[in-house]
Formats: sequence, structure tokens, C-alpha cells
Amino acid sequence: MPEGYTEGTHSAERWPHGTLLGELTGSSEAVKSLLSLGTPRSYEAGETLLAEGLNETFVLLLLGGVTKVTALMENGDTALLAVRIGGDLIGEFAAFDNRPRSATVTAAGRVTARRIGQRDFLACLDRFPVSALAVSRMLVRKNRWSVRRRGDFSGCPVAMRVARVLIDLVEDYGQSWRGQVLIGPRLTQAEIAGLVGAKERRVHYVLGALAERGIIQVGYSRVTVVSLPGLREAARLTEPDQ
Repeated sequence: MPEGYTEGTHSAERWPHGTLLGELTGSSEAVKSLLSLGTPRSYEAGETLLAEGLNETFVLLLLGGVTKVTALMENGDTALLAVRIGGDLIGEFAAFDNRPRSATVTAAGRVTARRIGQRDFLACLDRFPVSALAVSRMLVRKNRWSVRRRGDFSGCPVAMRVARVLIDLVEDYGQSWRGQVLIGPRLTQAEIAGLVGAKERRVHYVLGALAERGIIQVGYSRVTVVSLPGLREAARLTEPDQ
């Protein structure tokens, strides 16, 4: 669970920036409603929360831990598509369109969640328009991530793809820390390689080069952004509008 969260606490400020619950800052009733739905579940490292291809319509509201979203590629390989953390919602696609799961979600460590049935989830969105808007924004971010990655894979150099994925992770889960930005989810270099569609050895070299330039610091399964403008330059992205 987010630092400082205790059972019965529903303040949206307790949840990480970029997550669904984090988006509901100032809407404690909406957060309380979501947290009251469904039944509590817990998962151990390596356990599957959602399985690609299954016909299920429930959603999972993650309360703590890190999960990894993967999908089977045409060549038989498994690609790491994204990570999701406490405060995020997963499984909402099937809840909206009743189609089979489009990806598999696996616990990277111990994960806690609430399993919410389709009817209760949709009724909650009807009752709290602010929640529906937050879910819509979350879906837009996921779509932007997907579109950007498809564009990156069409010819963008590996170094630029790595920088762009790091920017995406900063925007979704970045935490200010001692004047720097700490990327929340712990990811190995192999997992970052999976996100950018490159070989681990190449990603290791790129991360090392960014570290030598003073743009990032690389620790054990942890990346800290020292210079966000430098990372944007490496990704060839302009600064966002102020």
C-alpha cells in the first residue's frame, strides 16, 4: 500500500500520482465508494491476477504492490507491455466491452486488491461522474502509451525508445525525491528491455550512457531521473506547456 495508508483511510492524496485513485484527489467520497466495492484479494509473487483470453468481466482495484502486464506475440514470445501499481485499475476493458482479456497481469511481488464485479463497477461510475472521468483519462493514457510504443518500434533508435519509456514512467508514476524524480515501479533492465522491444545488453549500454551524462542514476531495479530536461532531450521531446 502507499506509504502512510491505513485501513479505513480514503484520502486520495495517499495514492501515487498517475494512478486512478491518485487522480481522484479531492473526491474522498468517490475513493471511499470504490474501496468499499467487491471483495479483498491478495496475490503472491508470480501469481496470475488476470489471464489473456479468458472471458471474465470483473475488474481489480490494486491497493498495494506491483504487477506486470504481458501479452503473447505472434512469434510466441511474451512481451512486457506495462506495469501497474497500488491505486491503479486493471481489467476494465473487458468490463466495458465483454470481450476476452487482452493481456495477462502477474504479481511482481505480494499484491493486494479488491475484486469488483462488472455491475457494481459500472454502477459506481454512473453514481460518481468524477470516477468515470478519471477512468476515461486513465484509458487515454494507456492508449497514448500503446500508440507511442507502436510508433517507436517503427524505426525509432533504441536509445530514444529507452528515454521515451522512462519519460512515460515518470509522467505516470514519478515521485519527487531530493530534487530528483524517482520512478516508482522497480524494474529490472531485462523488463525495461521488454518495454522498449530491445535486447537487454543494448538497454544496459543505453542506461549506462544516460548515467554517465548525469541524466539518470541506476540502482538495483531502480532508476532515478536526475535531469528531466536532459531525459527529454535524449527522447527528442519538447518541454510540456507550463
